[in-house]
Amino acid sequence: MSDFHFITYATHSEGSFEELTNNKYNIPIKVLGWGEKWNGFMDKFKNMYSYIETLPDEDVVFFIDGFDSVINQPLDIIKKRFYEFNSEIVLSLDPNLIGHLSINSFGICKNDLVANSGLYAGYNKDVKQLIKYILDKNYSRDDQRNLNEACKYFKNIVIDTEKKLFDNQTYYDRYLKYKSESCFVSTPGALTFNRLKRAPSEYLPFLWKELFSLIFVLIIIYLIYKNKKKLYVKLLNIFK
Repeated sequence: MSDFHFITYATHSEGSFEELTNNKYNIPIKVLGWGEKWNGFMDKFKNMYSYIETLPDEDVVFFIDGFDSVINQPLDIIKKRFYEFNSEIVLSLDPNLIGHLSINSFGICKNDLVANSGLYAGYNKDVKQLIKYILDKNYSRDDQRNLNEACKYFKNIVIDTEKKLFDNQTYYDRYLKYKSESCFVSTPGALTFNRLKRAPSEYLPFLWKELFSLIFVLIIIYLIYKNKKKLYVKLLNIFK
């Protein structure tokens, strides 16, 4: 029987970290990166890979976002639902918080779906292969974009579209306080000061085309409005 390992990455306590690490189900959480300098999203994959290299291949490893996630079911339910997937790796579905921009920011995993890097699980042997591929290819500085770029090359991956294991909640779900039955519930994209401060440098490289298009459209609208205003004034002068 495989041992299950629950792992997170956090340099400090923020968001739901205390609730996750001191969860009511007494599930031990291995914390990576504590007290270390934050160098960017890829630190999570680098630290995860270094740690799981020390674990047996047949064990099952879960990665849980340290600031957004809480455990919502006991260990026996978590194990049961993981095995029901009958897959080597299970990824969580991205909540698509910014519509089409999510695809431009993070790419597509498979079946037109965007995977979220904050919650995933799998047999250690397979998760190691996936993360090693990501680290070797190093598509970008963003862990989620790298995950979506890589996962299409792995046939042994499924995305939890029914949210049996993982539920990354939308802002609408949070507003309505939707009660999830998933094993892990996460609220990615929570607007904290630290995240807002990092956002320009971390996401602008993926959204510059959309921002340029938006600025261009706004300029055109402004010029049209300005010219219409001038024409209106001229007409008034003619008919005075």
